[in-house]
Amino acid sequence: MNKKTIASFFAATALFMTMCGCVEKQDDYASYNAKPGQSSTISPRKNKTRYYNGKISNNDFYYYADPALWSYVNSPKDTCDLRMITDKDIISCGVSIFLSDENERDQSAELKVLSVVNKEEVISTGPLATADRTFYYYEWTVDEDIHARMYLADYKDRYICAYTESNNYSYVDGKIAELLSSLTMIEKEEEEE
Repeated sequence: MNKKTIASFFAATALFMTMCGCVEKQDDYASYNAKPGQSSTISPRKNKTRYYNGKISNNDFYYYADPALWSYVNSPKDTCDLRMITDKDIISCGVSIFLSDENERDQSAELKVLSVVNKEEVISTGPLATADRTFYYYEWTVDEDIHARMYLADYKDRYICAYTESNNYSYVDGKIAELLSSLTMIEKEEEEE
């Protein structure tokens, strides 16, 4: 082989390796925008709830959502029970609160959030302190405008979960904490055998 053939071979190899690297980066970006996998995360869901003048309740808990700030959404098509009322089109927020299924509870809320940290879809995690308990969250991208967070707090052998969507968490974090601070669990007496 002459020098030109060898140089051409190395140039083609380098170009091929660069192109393969670009394809891998695109795949990483596509999975970054996906919802976290269901195997180690908790699926968002809506409970059957009752609403009256700001008070939301079900068989497990109740909380207060100021009607001047939150509107109740009674639609199975919406991902959230509440939507923030705002005069600013640039701010949006939705919230649904529920208890996890018992079989989802295998570790503390903090450790559960730490277990999803290495997933490519998760873009941030952290704590949110409320009056009675600390919630731990993980966040992912829903689309180019909206991010979602799942907040978890320990409660007996389950988690208290709050699924939220927003385009500006720095603005709505305090409002979510205020909402979660009003949460009161309904303690059920265990049946005697």
